[in-house]
Amino acid sequence: MSRTLLRALSGVCATLLAVGAGPARAAGPMPFFQLPFACGETWRLATYSGHDDYDIDMTFTGGGSSGRIILAAAGGTVAARGYGSGAGNYVTLDHGGGWRTTYMHMLQPATVTSGWVDGGTPIGWVGSTGNSTGPHLHYEVTRDGGKTEAYFNGSPSGITSDGSASTGPIYVNGPVSAPRNVTSANCNGGLQVFEAASNNGWRALGVGGGNGPVTGTATAAIEVGGTKILYTIKGGQVHEAASSTGWLNLWTGIQGAQGAALAALNLDNVKYIYTVVGGYVHEAHSANGWRNLNTGIGGVSSGSISVIKLNGVKYIYSIVGGYVHEASSANGWRNLNTGVPGSAVSAIAVGNVKILYVLNGGSVYEAASNAGWASVWTGISGVSGGSIAAANNNGEKLIYTVAGGYVHEASSHMGWRNLSTGIPASRASAMAVSGVKYIYSN
Repeated sequence: MSRTLLRALSGVCATLLAVGAGPARAAGPMPFFQLPFACGETWRLATYSGHDDYDIDMTFTGGGSSGRIILAAAGGTVAARGYGSGAGNYVTLDHGGGWRTTYMHMLQPATVTSGWVDGGTPIGWVGSTGNSTGPHLHYEVTRDGGKTEAYFNGSPSGITSDGSASTGPIYVNGPVSAPRNVTSANCNGGLQVFEAASNNGWRALGVGGGNGPVTGTATAAIEVGGTKILYTIKGGQVHEAASSTGWLNLWTGIQGAQGAALAALNLDNVKYIYTVVGGYVHEAHSANGWRNLNTGIGGVSSGSISVIKLNGVKYIYSIVGGYVHEASSANGWRNLNTGVPGSAVSAIAVGNVKILYVLNGGSVYEAASNAGWASVWTGISGVSGGSIAAANNNGEKLIYTVAGGYVHEASSHMGWRNLSTGIPASRASAMAVSGVKYIYSN
């Protein structure tokens, strides 16, 4: 980013922050700010000579920044939002007591428009709008209208001086604050879930009902009698929301779920949920009041799990020691190594064939039970994160991954060409119902 652009941006930022700042007053206690990104993500914080003291540019260390979800750093009300020639799409949150945060260069207009926003609520996506030379989040904190050092999870950001006496508020010549990496502890229930359908051009619509937006750190979806059922993990608890009740989000009573390992299944109109608790796969179903019982499948990763049904038998696929393992209800859940290496797995059944799609080193591989689980590269690469989903749409095999901050779809009918759906996300799950493909992203 050039110094000329940065100076222009600083001028615009100062103008934005001055609007509605009000008279000077003694600031109240500082809110317990968190990094404005998903729990566990690591971001590079930096500033530049000619920027402005305390201004921070944030870029994702795990791949491309564009399209990454931006979260509210703390609870507050929407004080300003819009578009500026320097700031691009931006929003300012007022946290009370004289404290405000501003988020700039968003990919699209802020998703929040007015009223109160809880800490950890999605407010937009990282972009490069306005005076910007590349995707990043420009982040500022003000105290009684003046810029101040940002804190995250109770610790100072370390981004203070831009090294120039010509830009304030420090006005001291000296070294530019060194970049540093910070891992987010913004874990207040995960991200809002969006639903997109193939029959509406993948338009992403927020999922929510009488209990507010559905949020979570992982999703799984099934269909029961024409009703779409969505399961999410929020703070270790599994919640259920159904399209037939306007997505009213209810706690199932299941708790202790770890990581992003979540799978669901409809077997004879009984709903089954699979989670990882203490390194073991647990099963709960609607016919037993969601009692969460240990299957005895142990040593599994909490990052990924998948389940399918075939001829009335349930099959669970998990990652143990870097390899996909298979266990079935017909063999007492004996967990057997398929020999397929990977860090995440999604499974489907096509006819009487069980098919695995596995992430391994950013590439997607396919393995089938009728081919001895031989792992074959699909040609899909460049996948970020640990999210993979698959669906069987009337014999068409579909793979969903996240690349460059967007959900991508690849179809066996199109030679696995991996095409962006345009849906910003960090994770995704999918299913097909009556020929319509549904993606749930967060």
